[in-house]
Amino acid sequence: MILQRVAALPRLPSLRHAVGMERQPTVIKATDFIGICEEMAMKSVPGHLRPTGRKVMWTILQLHYGDPACHFELQPQPSRNNIELGLHFEGEASLNEARALLIARECPAILASLGPQWELEEWTGCWRRLHRTFRAPTLTQAIAAEVATALTSLVTSTGSLVQEMSIVRVGSSGG
Repeated sequence: MILQRVAALPRLPSLRHAVGMERQPTVIKATDFIGICEEMAMKSVPGHLRPTGRKVMWTILQLHYGDPACHFELQPQPSRNNIELGLHFEGEASLNEARALLIARECPAILASLGPQWELEEWTGCWRRLHRTFRAPTLTQAIAAEVATALTSLVTSTGSLVQEMSIVRVGSSGG
């Protein structure tokens, strides 16, 4: 009888909630964030599509297949509350344009895989990129998982094409 009465009582908020102490997600430093995203993403990328080159500059991660001018880039920008993820072409203008045109030719299939948030654009007078941004007032494990999933999709949907671009470039430069 007493148990029935207790079960019928309204549930009270937890003490933490009542005094405004609900647990907040742990904020991750930008330098740690890129490593977490990379590790999570690469676990899901098939071995033959995993980039072979890696460069980290402060809070920018670049992954490539032998030609650093053609790379996947992850850059959290906490001061702007966003994260940029993309496939960047940052070499000679004519080569960047040719690479962007190859991506454009395959864009319907690529965007079908990646989603409507992605955009192929002329980033500067000579650089091109396929990219998207994520709104991120703070860098948390949840947003890292979302970004890692997008990085996995980017690499798996464009990796074969990017590998071909890189082989041609590396091969034509004597390396």
